Amino acid sequence: MDSIKTIRAVERAFEVLRAIQRFPEGATLVELQRATGLSGPTLLRLLKTLMGLNAVSRSMADQRYRNSVQLHALGASIQPLDRLADVAAPWLDRLCQQIEWPSDLLVHRGEDDFMTVLESSLRQSPFYVPRRRGRVRVNLLGSASGIAFLCALPSAQQQALIRRARGGADLHNTMVAALNDLAQHLRLSWQRGWALRHPLYRGGGHALPARDDGLQALALPIVAQGCVLGALNVNWNRKAATAEQMVERHMPALQAAASGIAAEAGQIGLLQDLPALRAVRKD
Repeated sequence: MDSIKTIRAVERAFEVLRAIQRFPEGATLVELQRATGLSGPTLLRLLKTLMGLNAVSRSMADQRYRNSVQLHALGASIQPLDRLADVAAPWLDRLCQQIEWPSDLLVHRGEDDFMTVLESSLRQSPFYVPRRRGRVRVNLLGSASGIAFLCALPSAQQQALIRRARGGADLHNTMVAALNDLAQHLRLSWQRGWALRHPLYRGGGHALPARDDGLQALALPIVAQGCVLGALNVNWNRKAATAEQMVERHMPALQAAASGIAAEAGQIGLLQDLPALRAVRKD
């Protein structure tokens, strides 16, 4: 895909739409020229095209350009979790360029006893990681992402999800819960701000047989405006590096990506639309 050229006219059109969005009261032609750096003739052609598509309107009262109601309606039809994936994708791409190993954004929905991969840089990574692609289900109690998510929750919510996972159909959850050391792992993960896989968990999909996939993972919770959105991880082959080495090399980049996703989700008002958001623990 990297060898395919982009269409510059489309890129410029989106530059104009984003620029208009920065002016809540509407934008004049002069303001849009300053915001986009486009020449007058080019900007006028783009605006005429966008108006013809009913993506932009120009008020007869003040002659200012605004993104149209139809454009907002198209955006409103996008599901909140898909919008979160759109927010995360550029951050995951940049993170992969920095650290090369693949990362996932994972979320927990309602009463699930698993985490769901919402977005991933698996395809962008130059390293082979033996994992299915797509929005796969990931173990809740043993995976780094599951532990990172759980450790950020208040105790009552945390324990309710653990009890549900313990009684579910996933063998991995049952095995991890049986050791009775999960509270220790959650407490340590919360104190240091990131989580590793539970030592007993070596891979295997939700409700599938256990298998050693040769991987290790490091994850941290994504917290925005006092709410836990999910978790961001990095996956790597265990033989390539120790957990301590990965933390030392890549934790700042991972933290920056998690903070960026959280901040952008808050800026666009996404938090109020996301399902099953939980408050972050206070202690």
